[in-house]
Amino acid sequence: MLRPIRAPLPHRRRFRLRTATATAAGVAGLLLTGLAAAPALSAAAAATTPDPATRVVVRFKHGTTPAARTAALAAAGVRSTFPGAGGALVGRLRPDTDATTAAAALARRRAVAWATPAFGARVAQADQAPLVFDDPGTTGPDGTTGGWLRRQWDLTGAYGIRTPEAWELARKAGGEGGRGVTVAVLDTGVAYADRGPYRRSPDLPAVRMVRGRDFVDGDDFSNDEDGHGTFIAGEIAAAANNGYGMVGVAYAAKILAVRVLDQFGQGSSFRVAQGIRYAVDRGAKVINVSIQLTDQNHRPATLTAAPDIRGALRYARQRGVSVVAAAGNDGVDTVPGRSYAWLSIQVGGTTERGCVADYSNTGPGLDLVAPGGGSDSRVQPDDPRCRPNALPGRAIRQVTFRAADPTRFLVPDGYAGTSMAAPHVTGTIALMLAARTLGENPTPEAIAGRLKATARDLGYRGPDRSYGAGLLDAAAALGAAPLPAG
Repeated sequence: MLRPIRAPLPHRRRFRLRTATATAAGVAGLLLTGLAAAPALSAAAAATTPDPATRVVVRFKHGTTPAARTAALAAAGVRSTFPGAGGALVGRLRPDTDATTAAAALARRRAVAWATPAFGARVAQADQAPLVFDDPGTTGPDGTTGGWLRRQWDLTGAYGIRTPEAWELARKAGGEGGRGVTVAVLDTGVAYADRGPYRRSPDLPAVRMVRGRDFVDGDDFSNDEDGHGTFIAGEIAAAANNGYGMVGVAYAAKILAVRVLDQFGQGSSFRVAQGIRYAVDRGAKVINVSIQLTDQNHRPATLTAAPDIRGALRYARQRGVSVVAAAGNDGVDTVPGRSYAWLSIQVGGTTERGCVADYSNTGPGLDLVAPGGGSDSRVQPDDPRCRPNALPGRAIRQVTFRAADPTRFLVPDGYAGTSMAAPHVTGTIALMLAARTLGENPTPEAIAGRLKATARDLGYRGPDRSYGAGLLDAAAALGAAPLPAG
């Protein structure tokens, strides 16, 4: 019988996992229900989730007096505030006021630069099948090596991203596995260290884990309480040849864990904005945001829909930091092509057959796609790779844990979504930076341009709303000859 990887418990302590009640107090923001296409929150969880209409985010113009701020906030129904990102304030509303009305009232004030209802944030994961036990490391059940080769189609398959070739190019250039590059993971946290009931993932070496910040509970211990963030970190930087789990795209990069989502995968736009600025200030060179937003009416929105996040993205870009974002999992055309789409790299998801996945959001602002697993879409019915009536292709696999037991590390067989697609791009950027593919300090514009110029054209000829510039080709991004279209 195959067994899970279990981290040892050095001693027993009475240490309780932080509850939804405690977490809700730390979030103090717009928390919407559930993982995308996953079961709704339990009654206990829902009972502790703040009402989506109880927060507004506002930024006053420079020079506004405290008296003017107080008067404007009170007139709009704001009962108290706390700091947001980039000089913004997050307002808690009176019970008789909703966020849309309050934001509109504030926006009419001359002293206000902008005001918006807080957006909900959630993990951009389309499916979460039950976890199954799997053989650890790169040794298969039959004793042969190369277990990850059979499991990680996203790295080596016909419609994978060609990581073996990319790894060799990075090694020859002196940047093996993304060594020396710090990647920030904004998510539910990361299993980065042993602390209380939490254990470090055996596939994430301690020497490459950088303790970050927990913006949910307001401390410096960004331990994962859900498992999603650990999965994402593994996709980016899981160790190679260590006898555990899988392999990450940038298997020698450093991971900076920034917790902005709670144990249910929920959060708020202002925490995401704070997390981006923090990651930049802590020295991250690329930031992964496998998160999607929802507005006050529960409609899907991209990161750039929130003004405070736009400000944080500009802050990152001005300092040479690339931000990679999941396009979202509602299967709708919502990735805008407006002037601020360039602030982040928007990534859609593809299946094992090279078809855009049925959950993947599309639109003119989509930059490119990467493997996310799951079922084929019907958006391009004449695409020969797409078989929407066939069984789903394989999902993405990495080491993570169940939220109920953060000491038991397993390999789930069923994670799919643009959450899983984005880390492929993030890891490739880490390889490019370590290998100095574009020189010593390439701009985010140059990096995005390189990724799109070397992507494998899929779907209609040239860039389109479903695939963007095409499927990520890590090898071509690092200098190999690109693959032909299709």
